[in-house]
Amino acid sequence: MAGVISSLGLGSGVLTSDVIDKLKANDQTLTVTPIDNKITLNTQKQQALSLLQSLTTSFNSSVSSLQDSSLYQKRTVSGSNDGVSVTADTGVAIQDFSISDTKLATTNVIQSGTFSSSSLSVASASGTMNLNINGTDYQIAYDSSTTYDDLKTKINDVAGSDVTASILQTGDGAYSLVINSKTTGKDQQMTLTDLGTSGGASALNSNLVNDSLTSGAFTSKTSAIASGSGTLTLNAAGVDTTFNYSSSTSLTDLADMINSDATASQSVYASVIKDLNGEYRLSLSAKSGGENQSISITDQASGGTLDTNLTSNSWVDGGMSDIQTASDSSFKYNGITLTRSSNTITDITVGLTINLLSDNSSANISITQDAQPIKDALQSLVDSYNTMSKQLDSMTLTDTEAGKVGIFNGDNSINSIGRDIRSILSSVDSNTGLGLAQYGVTLNRDGTLSFDSSTFDTKMAEDPDAMATYFSGSTTVDSNGNTTTTDGVFNTLYDNLKNLTATNGTLTALGDGLTTEGKSLADDRTKALDLLNSKYDTMTARFIEYDSIISNMNNQFSALQQQISMAISGK
Repeated sequence: MAGVISSLGLGSGVLTSDVIDKLKANDQTLTVTPIDNKITLNTQKQQALSLLQSLTTSFNSSVSSLQDSSLYQKRTVSGSNDGVSVTADTGVAIQDFSISDTKLATTNVIQSGTFSSSSLSVASASGTMNLNINGTDYQIAYDSSTTYDDLKTKINDVAGSDVTASILQTGDGAYSLVINSKTTGKDQQMTLTDLGTSGGASALNSNLVNDSLTSGAFTSKTSAIASGSGTLTLNAAGVDTTFNYSSSTSLTDLADMINSDATASQSVYASVIKDLNGEYRLSLSAKSGGENQSISITDQASGGTLDTNLTSNSWVDGGMSDIQTASDSSFKYNGITLTRSSNTITDITVGLTINLLSDNSSANISITQDAQPIKDALQSLVDSYNTMSKQLDSMTLTDTEAGKVGIFNGDNSINSIGRDIRSILSSVDSNTGLGLAQYGVTLNRDGTLSFDSSTFDTKMAEDPDAMATYFSGSTTVDSNGNTTTTDGVFNTLYDNLKNLTATNGTLTALGDGLTTEGKSLADDRTKALDLLNSKYDTMTARFIEYDSIISNMNNQFSALQQQISMAISGK
């Protein structure tokens, strides 16, 4: 207010500052208050829209998980037990199969003869020993100062990727070197051979090598063992086994034939080792020590076509023996006998792992669709939809009897959201005749969704693949390489919701419009207040001026009245 008005017009006191304020308040009610009401409504709409966007995003998240094909690739395995355990990766084919007659694969464990102290020397002179496992030769140097402890360490250093060596106390003052292969399977059978000194003499203690027969030298592993065809006899532990050979049979071929023979492989293990001169020899090692472990090879061909390096051989009577023979696992898969080098089998079906846990076990395995994640996602969908739907109903409410009107009542862009979503949820696929109601997702009369998991279980069990295709669509490729993609019901719903919440979507555009409107209303209010204040500032200034003039006139009238009174009194 530019000044203070005490009264106006002969001291009547009618036009005071209080009157001016009342006039201004009335004017403000007519010009500014309507704008304030619009600002309040705009703010309420923005807050309501923000809540709706949040609820729609939450609902869309539930829809997104259901339209993701990976949800339908999860598997449940039943039938595992203490003897057989099976796991299935995502996407493994739904199937049933049986496992029976299991026999576990084993590592090879060999034990030396006994010695009284691990600090004793293992050799009388310098030389080299050979450890052969799975076709690999590990050559380990020794000398007269090498102790059993030292040899254990050298074996672990040189061949530690394939074996573990340790010293085991077997009794009072009795010790043994024990070597264990790290991997199961018959190819992990080990042989220890003394390659001798540089002069060829043996210097290693005999308790560290296998009972073995070593052939003469060949130039390579693939060298032919004969100049023609014939038959040889292998005698091991007093049992004869015959093998046919030809001019194309190599040293490695013969070792493989012996190791693959059910009879011979019970007593001996054949390997091809490389000696200090870079030549190759067939080594036949007894799998157990003791008497009657002699091994011999005899040529049965009348022409003597077998290479004399096989029949002119040397026998070593060693103290190393098998504690556990390396063997493959075996089992029946749907009645078909299979063998593997490991007790963990992963090569029957991609993504399927079979773990053999004990001998003589069996299991009937069933791999099925894992329904629980899908049911959890459907329940989440129902819950988030009902929350969003309740908010939508409140925003668009028209209740004339109760006098309640939703904040977005009459806004078609908001009203259409619920209609479009309900239309998709209640639709039936024209090609398959499938609808969500068949899977337990029901749209109720009051507009809410409900989910019956038992109905879902029953329908899904009929055809899990059809359910996955109806929910999340499918992609097929024809013989010409052409790709065809079919959308599922949740792909359609996801796209619909994405159009609402995207950067240029319906809800985003509506929010941008409300923000722009809010800024415009704020500007209008500022302008209206400025005009109102200017008007009444001018009015106040004028009233102050008028009040001054009237005050002067009152003073002049008072003086004149006094003069008149004095004149009358003087007369």
